[in-house]
Amino acid sequence: MTTAGPAFDDPQRTNPDLPAIPPRARPRLRPRDRRIVQALALTALLPALLVLKWVDETNSVEKNLKPPEKVTDVPHGATGSLMGAQWKVVARQATAPLSFGTKPKDDTVTQLQVVLAVRPGDAAAAKAIGSYGVVYTFTDGDGRSWSATGLAAGTPRAGAVARLTVRGTVPRTMAAALALRVQAPKASRKPGTPLPSLRFAP
Repeated sequence: MTTAGPAFDDPQRTNPDLPAIPPRARPRLRPRDRRIVQALALTALLPALLVLKWVDETNSVEKNLKPPEKVTDVPHGATGSLMGAQWKVVARQATAPLSFGTKPKDDTVTQLQVVLAVRPGDAAAAKAIGSYGVVYTFTDGDGRSWSATGLAAGTPRAGAVARLTVRGTVPRTMAAALALRVQAPKASRKPGTPLPSLRFAP
């Protein structure tokens, strides 16, 4: 009977006669080679970081820049369309500005008051008329403007005429020549389209 040699022995059993195989050491980069690899990686990463920063700053600038505006001039006595409603000036007058306490009266300014008749076409337009973000300003022909506030009498309803009063303090000598500009809220502007506004002639 032939006895099996070492080659046919149990593979699970370790042979103490064989030398142990040391683990393969990972090749190490020399300091100079490591610096070269790091420089190459940084060179490849830097353009990507610059592009990300540029895109982020571009988005920030676009958000903060004044959006393009489409101004529709409304002649005296005519009606303009804005935010799904019809707007018309029905009254205009200049009054003495409110005085507070003992502060001396300023004779160089006056309070300009313009009353608008507004007819919203639907419920969304009725809600938009009195919403936050509608901008009212009085403007002259040289591009100067004075801020104003608008207040609706009651709650605007679809299909019904509502009265909205706009007031602002302006130079007394210019009050009769100032146009009223009504600008839709910036949030209502659709991407790629200008922000609509109406400019009512004095």
